[in-house]
Amino acid sequence: MRLKNKTLTGVVQPLSYVDKMLRQQGFRRSGGDSMPTYDVVMYDSASSSTYFLRIPTNFSSTTTGKGELTVKLGHPYLEAKFYMTTASEELFFIPKAVREAAEHKLAEIADYLSSPTAPS
Repeated sequence: MRLKNKTLTGVVQPLSYVDKMLRQQGFRRSGGDSMPTYDVVMYDSASSSTYFLRIPTNFSSTTTGKGELTVKLGHPYLEAKFYMTTASEELFFIPKAVREAAEHKLAEIADYLSSPTAPS
């Protein structure tokens, strides 16, 4: 499920800053040396279900003044860790409380990352 977050999607920042900040927020990096993707596991105790909040990135053509790589954040999305046996989109439902928790997390991250210059 794609989440809408206009303040986060499209943000360009140095990779080292994005990596450090997202790791501090509990995200894990995947993708190796290619385009990094950041995931955090969210557990919903009401439904006993586990979800991934995922933020994809793309390397940006711009670099910092120090020649450091920058990344552009893509559209975040939320998905179940384990799909139901009938993985039809119509039958799959992410509870409102989980969606809201993910959106709050993204808003917090956007506050950190949307500053014009990231702290060193």
